[in-house]
Amino acid sequence: FRALWKRAYHKFSELLGGVVYEDPWLAGGHNGLSNSEDPLKPEDPYPRIVELRKVMTEAGLKDTPIIMAGGVWWLSEWEHFLDNPEVGPIAFQFGTRPLVTKESPIPDKWKQRLLTLKHGDVLLQRFSPTGFYSSAVRNSYIRELEDRSERQIPFTPEPVGAHTAAFNIGVRKKDVYVTGPDKLRAEAWLAQGFTEAMKTPDSTLIFVTPPKSEEIRKDQTDCMGCLSACNFSNWSQNEEGNTGRKADPRSFCIQKTLQNIAHDGDLDNELMFAGHNAYRFGQDPWYKDGFIPTMKQLVERIATGW
Repeated sequence: FRALWKRAYHKFSELLGGVVYEDPWLAGGHNGLSNSEDPLKPEDPYPRIVELRKVMTEAGLKDTPIIMAGGVWWLSEWEHFLDNPEVGPIAFQFGTRPLVTKESPIPDKWKQRLLTLKHGDVLLQRFSPTGFYSSAVRNSYIRELEDRSERQIPFTPEPVGAHTAAFNIGVRKKDVYVTGPDKLRAEAWLAQGFTEAMKTPDSTLIFVTPPKSEEIRKDQTDCMGCLSACNFSNWSQNEEGNTGRKADPRSFCIQKTLQNIAHDGDLDNELMFAGHNAYRFGQDPWYKDGFIPTMKQLVERIATGW
């Protein structure tokens, strides 16, 4: 926040109605995990909120509310944040729970899937074309992205160091150089049907099936520029129209998959964002027997603290 404040927000302080703290380890979708934080080591949000309040107070924003986003299920679990001078004015954002309401426009099968999630079913991962971490249900779509990145080896265009084993790729069977052990791994993947080697911006090769390779290339070609900068297609809104890096086949077209899942697509084979507490639908007795509340009922329930 300090960097954003100095860069721009200080010019419009009177228009700043609140500051959202999006917890990197609890929130669904894209979240605020920075390069200095470990995705595998979640931190308690309380000291982070207190530190944010200190920075805001220094900036003259003592009375500007912080909006806690991520991991909020029962308000009773956040009672120590309320009327707390270290925290100051605070509000709570609910993103996942309102999905399971009668008014929610997502398909009914999506709501039913949320009601059956188990602890650990939501994964914090970095496959997004935005380059940021995001949290989504670890379904077949995410598992395929994991597998795609697992079938990956570094290469060099010329023999360098341990990269002495020639390995030909592409239609022209052009040689690149990999290590001896990596060549054996690659040959095993080829034997399994992952016969298409695709270059990444990090001088690595990933191995996919021919149909998956065609799908990736088509999606990259069909890019409609929905992001300001896209790692997957290398589109950018700058004057050059690209990010300056090669398109990355380890990612995906986010516009395509979000459109598909929102319009009754296959839940197991599309990106399904969710917060890390989504498994609590299956543990909260209020949702027993697949109960789906109205939005009014949900708000009233939240107000009870449970």
